[in-house]
Amino acid sequence: MAEHTLLRLRPAPEWVTGPLWPSWSDEEFPGNEPPERLAGFGAGPDPVAAVAAWDDEYQAVYLPDDPASSEFPEGAHDPWAERGAELAARLAALLGVPVELRTRERPPELFRA
Repeated sequence: MAEHTLLRLRPAPEWVTGPLWPSWSDEEFPGNEPPERLAGFGAGPDPVAAVAAWDDEYQAVYLPDDPASSEFPEGAHDPWAERGAELAARLAALLGVPVELRTRERPPELFRA
């Protein structure tokens, strides 16, 4: 796959798929990608590992036999979302593009370099 110039990034985890939605055109976030895709945009191993660990926390609460009941234990979502906000701010500074964090229980947050 040819590399593209990253214009925007949206960390928005979903069950059983990659948590990142990169956009390199006017197209609205054409598809999701795994954390390792960040390396193609210039991120080193530390931010890739941090995003992977953050997504692993999300995937760990997934109940494949009852997806509708999949949720963080009480009090665990907000700290997880705060770690996501810290990662989003870090990625915006590192990659020099707007990063829009989306989680299920909070409004979208936009971070700029």
